[in-house]
Amino acid sequence: MAEEDISQLIHASQGRSSLSMPLLQSTRAFFEGQEKGEHIILMLRPHVITLAPPAFVALILFLAPFYIIPFLKLINIDLSGTLNFMQTFLIIIIWYLFVFGYSLYHFIFWYFNIYILTNERIIDFDFKGLLNKEISYAKLNQIQDISPKTIGFFGTFVHFGNVFIQTAAERPEFEFHNVARPDMVAQEILKQVRHEEGEAPGEIA
Repeated sequence: MAEEDISQLIHASQGRSSLSMPLLQSTRAFFEGQEKGEHIILMLRPHVITLAPPAFVALILFLAPFYIIPFLKLINIDLSGTLNFMQTFLIIIIWYLFVFGYSLYHFIFWYFNIYILTNERIIDFDFKGLLNKEISYAKLNQIQDISPKTIGFFGTFVHFGNVFIQTAAERPEFEFHNVARPDMVAQEILKQVRHEEGEAPGEIA
């Protein structure tokens, strides 16, 4: 399958959001530690659908004050005698700052956890916090096994899953979590490995 076909399949499964689309052999995309002559084949983030659970929680938290205050009045708890307007206003502001922080936290962790396939290696950017990140990589000729796995019914329906990669590098196992079209991603990695080893397309070593 041509690289353009793989790109189209992955793009179709993730919609039209540029936040989740991989880049295919882009000369305009760069990453930390990129070597001379190295170019990106695929740049992946977890499928955007993985943001749905924290987005749902954030929505519930956002709407909570609209239900909590009437509920307290319903059970005859009146806070107006305990809290004045300014105190109530500050509590609400603090609450929504918390909701915003919760949402931003999950978005940042999703956005900066990136998996990259280049013509030389695979790279896993594991974002652990604002001041802490871990970058692991393995050369293509160190890759020993590639196994895509779709996650349950929902993963099958939305077309996302994990790609497990065993290597002879310092880090023996890589896992691309919740990426779109894991079968196509695994196929592209295998293609680049075979190209690195000098095999003809479709040839089995």
